[in-house]
Amino acid sequence: MKKFTVAALFTLAGILSAGSAFAQTKHEVRAHVPFEFSVGDKVLPAGNYRFDETSSPVSANEVVIQNIDHPRYTVLARGSDAPYVLPNYVTSRGHLVFNQYNGEHFLREVRGPLSAINVELPKSKAEKGAERNQVSSLSAPEQTTVAMVE
Repeated sequence: MKKFTVAALFTLAGILSAGSAFAQTKHEVRAHVPFEFSVGDKVLPAGNYRFDETSSPVSANEVVIQNIDHPRYTVLARGSDAPYVLPNYVTSRGHLVFNQYNGEHFLREVRGPLSAINVELPKSKAEKGAERNQVSSLSAPEQTTVAMVE
């Protein structure tokens, strides 16, 4: 009976440690962004960035965006609550998608390679204002794509 109890405890400990290790898996990707851009109400300078999804039962669909060279430029951005639909193709490299209005760039999507990280960010008040100004000037908004660094 003791052997069974000990074996059961070891099995349970193994399952729990494997589960917590799986839950702590990080999905980090990197990219060089060659222009200043906005995330929410923060403006970040051009530079090398790390994008790390921080999903947990409490805070799902969040991404930490950090300038690698200047860590003081760090933002925690919450993704859109709308379900994210993965494209029906798989890329070996991820990319960032920015909306551009009158020269201002706003980060909209972080798409990692092989579904490692996929977050669509909601439009901020600043982006909505820039979009209204762009529409009133009768020029079409642009999208800019930046490839991830391998």
